[in-house]
Amino acid sequence: MNKKLIVHLAILGVLILYTMLAWSSSTQDQLNAEKAAEGNREEEYITGLSPENEQTAGSMMKVGVPLMITMIYGGVLAVIYVLPMFVDRMSEELMGSSEEVGEDLLAGARAAVSEGDFPEAIRIYREIWKEDSSHRFPMVEIARIQRDKLESPAVAVMTLSEALDAHEWEEEDTAFLMFRMVEIYGKDLDDQEGVVEILKRAVEELPGTRHAANATHQLRELGVI
Repeated sequence: MNKKLIVHLAILGVLILYTMLAWSSSTQDQLNAEKAAEGNREEEYITGLSPENEQTAGSMMKVGVPLMITMIYGGVLAVIYVLPMFVDRMSEELMGSSEEVGEDLLAGARAAVSEGDFPEAIRIYREIWKEDSSHRFPMVEIARIQRDKLESPAVAVMTLSEALDAHEWEEEDTAFLMFRMVEIYGKDLDDQEGVVEILKRAVEELPGTRHAANATHQLRELGVI
């Protein structure tokens, strides 16, 4: 459970407990005041305000303030935590089983990685990619496994290149895939030609962007331009 939610629930519990104690105490004070008022009717006649009425007003303040704070605090928590959970639940039901299948596959891939079964993880990520190639995540994860776990950076570059050419990506996705390839070419493969090729491609395909400017800067550092 969310740690912040646990803290908030603990605070809410304390407020509820305090309110209940205040209610119990005020009820007892009210009973005591009623008993005292039975023998003090002359004071009520003179002042126009009985001890019983004074005690009632005090009890309302004693209970009303913490009760109001508790209700407000509980309402805020409901809006922040309960309402989004309800909306998410409704969305899941409306979206149907396809989303559940995707989540199951993703969980299976992560479990395979944690168990060290990297070929199985790659197979599952490939299946996710086959079902929906509009997200870079599955192929990026495959490349990460190939590079970090299987120590095959050349294969990882091929995977990223496949992903790059398979879809018309948004600017940020295109840049991410390209510069990840540049990183592998430079750090793992010591392949300057590969680095230059991808940087030039970034300049051509992402003109006028900060990514193109970054690629141009790296090409200058390499003495290419």
